[in-house]
Amino acid sequence: MKQFMVVFGVILIGFSVTLLNLSGFGVDPFNCMNMAVSSHLPVSYGIWQLFVNCVLFAGMALYRKIRNRTGHKLFGFGTVVNMVFVGILVDWFTAAYHGLGGGELPFVQRCLLLVPAIAGLCLGCSLYMTANLGSAPYDSLGQEIARETRTPFRACRIATDLTCVIIAVIFGGRVGVGSVISACGTGPFIQFFNKHVSRPLLLTMHSRRKKRRIKMIMEKESC
Repeated sequence: MKQFMVVFGVILIGFSVTLLNLSGFGVDPFNCMNMAVSSHLPVSYGIWQLFVNCVLFAGMALYRKIRNRTGHKLFGFGTVVNMVFVGILVDWFTAAYHGLGGGELPFVQRCLLLVPAIAGLCLGCSLYMTANLGSAPYDSLGQEIARETRTPFRACRIATDLTCVIIAVIFGGRVGVGSVISACGTGPFIQFFNKHVSRPLLLTMHSRRKKRRIKMIMEKESC
């Protein structure tokens, strides 16, 4: 089921962002900004990120209504799961790590965390995006700006990521190689997982559904 792909993908994203954060090399720009800002607030990162997502979603929905714009589906199952649970999962995984006695990691172990963290982040994004059940508000923001300004999406995404990085730096966020890789270098890896994991998985699911339908039809006809 597509819903399973979304849920598993979002859980994997939350876990991978946690690993990136524990590595100390920085997370993706949007999460980096929210972690930096939330560190100055009396609320957790997960709650703050949920608030920011709600503001972004409400702002885009209101803009569409005012300008009477139509386009890609703004809201879906994937939208809700991503905007609500990624930040909360990062809070939970981080608390679980420290609850088990985890502390500051040595440099070598921090470096080793980068590989599974980036791979998990790309696979999670691939699964949730391939399901095509709605995008997170921040992912939709670049698409909305590109449509309105007739600017290439890549340029719009770079602009939004750069804005997030600037805000993160202002609030003392940790921006590092993990942030750069997450922002600029994940595209090819996501495409790799799309081709070799997510799309084959989706095709397999469709094939099983078709077989079940055919079997049900044959059973009805034989009755």
